Amino acid sequence: MTDYFDSLQQYGRDRFEAATAASASLAKEFGSVVEESQNYSKKSFEDAQTYFKKLLTVKTVDEAVKAHTSFLDAARQDFIDHAGKYGDLYFNFARTLLKSGNGAGGKIANEGFVKSKSA
Repeated sequence: MTDYFDSLQQYGRDRFEAATAASASLAKEFGSVVEESQNYSKKSFEDAQTYFKKLLTVKTVDEAVKAHTSFLDAARQDFIDHAGKYGDLYFNFARTLLKSGNGAGGKIANEGFVKSKSA
C-alpha cells in the first residue's frame, strides 16, 4: 500500500516539474512571437509614415503612382518575409509544446502509474 502512495506522490512531483518546465519554455517561445509582432508593426508603421511624407512632396501624378507602386511592392515583400518568420516561430512554439508533453508526463504515461495487484 505504501508503494502505491509513494508512486502517487512521485507522480505528483513529476507532473509539477513537467508543468513548470513546460510553462517556462512556452513563455520563452511565445515571447519571441510577440517580439516579432512588435518589430513588424513598428517597421510597417515607419514605412507607411515615410510613404505619406513622400506623397506630400510629389508634384505630378506619375510620381505619386511610382511612389505608391514602390510602397506596395515593398509592403508585400515585407509581409511575405514576416509571414515566413511567423511560420518558423509558431513551428518552434508547437514543437516546444509537444516536447514538453513528452517530458516527465510522457515518461510516466509510458511506464504506467498504477501497478497491477498481482505484481
